[in-house]
Amino acid sequence: MGWKEKDWKKNQNNKNGDNRRQIEEEMLKIQGLIVCPKCDLTYSLYQQRCPHCDAPNKSHYPAKI
Repeated sequence: MGWKEKDWKKNQNNKNGDNRRQIEEEMLKIQGLIVCPKCDLTYSLYQQRCPHCDAPNKSHYPAKI
């Protein structure tokens, strides 16, 4: 018999990068900031569009394009 790795431990290693990204986004949101999905620029959560690439802010203004 060999050593057996638990399923929850395997899944924890795979999700570590996603969890870190979600935590970073939540911390920025607390500060009133957001990361642009296109250019990864951090800008104000209350701006309707990214100042760098003009991508819409769909997290705070979902209906506006």
